[in-house]
Amino acid sequence: MNGLILSGGQSSRMGREKRLIQYHGKTQEAYLFELLGKFCEKVFVSLNANQHSDYPYIYDAYHELNSPLVGILSAFQHEPEQAWLVVACDMPFVTHETIQYLIDARDISQKATAFQNPDEFFPEPLITIYEPSIFSDLLQAYQQGRKSAMRVLSQQPIKLIQAPNPQMLKSINTPAEYEEAIRK
Repeated sequence: MNGLILSGGQSSRMGREKRLIQYHGKTQEAYLFELLGKFCEKVFVSLNANQHSDYPYIYDAYHELNSPLVGILSAFQHEPEQAWLVVACDMPFVTHETIQYLIDARDISQKATAFQNPDEFFPEPLITIYEPSIFSDLLQAYQQGRKSAMRVLSQQPIKLIQAPNPQMLKSINTPAEYEEAIRK
């Protein structure tokens, strides 16, 4: 299983690259790279064409779509036979325990293992293990102009699990949310 840090978004609401924000005494990119490296064979940062990283990275290959689906598809294009443990760079409350819980719950007979979003009750696509068998479904969604990885997950046989702590799934997208997050 490889790890993928989703970081190719525009960060327009935050006003700066979310992967470079510090929560743990280092950038979120560095924190997640080290964290996923404890569990994954290889770890990559998903980037858009305007970004660069000192870590191993995969550029978004599907430019027509502004969606996390682009990074996931690009990872599968890079190594289609690998499972991908995907974590978004704007999730500062993801810990070793979060990743271990997800891996322990993994069911490789399903197309993915995902946490259920505690607020919306849908699969949370931004912290999920995607099995190689889902690649064709993601690609088909892209080819049909659908950009929601969550909808693809909702329509596939996946293992859906409850987060032991819903806070671990929180995304930080604005300066106000950042200020609140660093106070916790």
